[in-house]
Amino acid sequence: MMLSMLTTMPIRDSDDTVDLAPTDDGLGYAASITRRGSDGSVRWTANPPKVEPQDAWTAVRLEGPRVIANSWSGYLVQLALETGDEIARTFTK
Repeated sequence: MMLSMLTTMPIRDSDDTVDLAPTDDGLGYAASITRRGSDGSVRWTANPPKVEPQDAWTAVRLEGPRVIANSWSGYLVQLALETGDEIARTFTK
């Protein structure tokens, strides 16, 4: 079964986007989250917590000034949309 998620999300009130790089396994998860400027430049990149050897982002959404992402290893991670800095990490399993 192949899962899928949006690979590019527009950022409200900005020309920037959040791009999700697919994992190599074809399951539809994201290997990284990258904020890109309108010219394609990388503003920041966030990788999964790497608690598991092949961790990946399984769900990603934008909520106001934050990126909310779930990892395969069971973490809900909040990132600052502006900087990509990790704000909070909660184990959910």
